[in-house]
Amino acid sequence: MGQELTIGQLSQRTEVSVSTIRFYEQKGLLEGPPRNKSGYRVYPQKMVEKVLFIKSCRDLDFSLSTVADLLKLCYSDGDRIDCASIQTEIEKQHAAVTEQIELLKHQRDKLERLLSDCSMDNSRESCGFIRIMLD
Repeated sequence: MGQELTIGQLSQRTEVSVSTIRFYEQKGLLEGPPRNKSGYRVYPQKMVEKVLFIKSCRDLDFSLSTVADLLKLCYSDGDRIDCASIQTEIEKQHAAVTEQIELLKHQRDKLERLLSDCSMDNSRESCGFIRIMLD
């Protein structure tokens, strides 16, 4: 078999589940592999790098459509890479993550206020939880 991998071997080498690899194929992020003489689907060794690339992009929460764009930018034919377009995608994702961080900080602060202001007083009028939730 040499340089060819089964989907199970590809899954083990990349630590990406078989179902996720198939999902990436369905979404067009990975090319469907050819079959060997026995009828098994076999992946070229270079597919390990592509799957790891997709995994890293998804770990950074890039959308599937953005991952598809990045794959085209990084793995198209030729030696040249469109760094400006890649930089634009990174900047957009950085802004989105920064926005998520700010939202999470706001949620954490509100939860901390709830923890410190919530008393065991059962009256609705003095309930810190209700008051803070309505802020």
